[in-house]
Amino acid sequence: MPDSGWKENVSFVLVCPREAGNIGASARALKNFGFSGLELVAPRKFPAEEANWFAHGALDILEKTKIHESLKDALKGKTLAAGTSRRTGKQRGAACSLKEGVKRLKSHALEGRRVSILFGSEDRGLTNGQAEECAFLMNIPAGPAMPSFNLSQAVLLVSYELFLAMPEQPVGAGHPEKGKPAKKLAAREELSFFYERLREALDLLHYTPRGNKDMEITILKNLKHILSRAEITRWELKMLHGLLSQAENRLK
Repeated sequence: MPDSGWKENVSFVLVCPREAGNIGASARALKNFGFSGLELVAPRKFPAEEANWFAHGALDILEKTKIHESLKDALKGKTLAAGTSRRTGKQRGAACSLKEGVKRLKSHALEGRRVSILFGSEDRGLTNGQAEECAFLMNIPAGPAMPSFNLSQAVLLVSYELFLAMPEQPVGAGHPEKGKPAKKLAAREELSFFYERLREALDLLHYTPRGNKDMEITILKNLKHILSRAEITRWELKMLHGLLSQAENRLK
């Protein structure tokens, strides 16, 4: 894939942005580094004249911006989703530095896979539920006196690091143009269906104490984080479905 072609596989997703100016400034930041995939989830105000002002020189990015009603819709067809967040913890899954995260994202994009980078709203960032949709969260280093970034600043920094990043593996290892086909990873929709089947299987196994909904949610969340990091292929997912089917047949 040409050096610039991989950028078409990267989507910058602003989740519930409140300020139109930040949308415009984000579009300009993406154009600075040759990206064009800007997507919005339930924006408070867009289209808007203010967005056009801040997108000086990048109106073409705004004109192609995709708008989604939900995060689920925005992630359709994406193989990998990563988030940006200052807040980390057990409830928010795996976390890494920005430099580490963009290497992984670039490797996927170079292999022709579609990836999303999520940015939360200006007032609260990504919620726990939104962060749960991410395979990992990336932390942008900052001074302790002001650790949070403005939304468009965060987009600028991530796009800059992604632009400069060397991929996590050498180009050619799994690269479709070098003779070795890229692994066909399971799509997010396929994984979502599997997670629902997994929840039903846990119920059949009585793996969690009856009535303990919090424990069930925690276990499922942890399993999702594990599988997200594992980069499950379609063949592997089919095998896991087979295991669930065997277990269900034995227990019913």
